[in-house]
Formats: sequence, C-alpha cells, structure tokens
Amino acid sequence: MSWEAIAGLASAIITLAGLNIGALKWLLERHQQAILRDGARWSEIERGLYELRASLPLEYVRREDWIRFSGTLDAKLDAMREEMREEIAILKERLYG
Repeated sequence: MSWEAIAGLASAIITLAGLNIGALKWLLERHQQAILRDGARWSEIERGLYELRASLPLEYVRREDWIRFSGTLDAKLDAMREEMREEIAILKERLYG
C-alpha cells in the first residue's frame, strides 16, 4: 500500500467523521429547539389552565348550590303565592260577601 492510498483513505475517514459530527451537531440543535418550543407550549397550556381554575368559581355553580338556591327560591315563590291567595280571598269576601 502506498502513502498516497493511506493518505486518501485517512482523508476519506476524516471527511466521513466530520460529516457525522456535523450531522450530530445539527440534530442536537434541532432537538434543543424542539424542546424549547415544546416548553413554551407547555407554559401557555399551564397559564391557560391556571386562568381557567381562577375564573371557574366565578362562572360555575355547583349542582348542590344550585339545588339549594332553587329550593329557597321555590319556597319564597310558594309563600308569595299563598299570601296573594289570602289577599284575593279577603278582597273577594269584601266585594261579594
């Protein structure tokens, strides 16, 4: 084997190694950018979730609370209706009785 062949083989190996190192560097940079981009997305999702958790109690009524409110409102309406019936009965008695 001649020195020229050895030099050519060595330069080919060095060139392939350089290409592989360059490709690995490019892949790692691309991976790092993807991680940063995903981190930003996760931050946005977390911020949205925290905003939702903060605003939910202002906009949402629990089922038990609504049932209690509805029961109270129904009781008040029933009491008003009963009072109106009594008043109407008194008026009927005055007018016709």
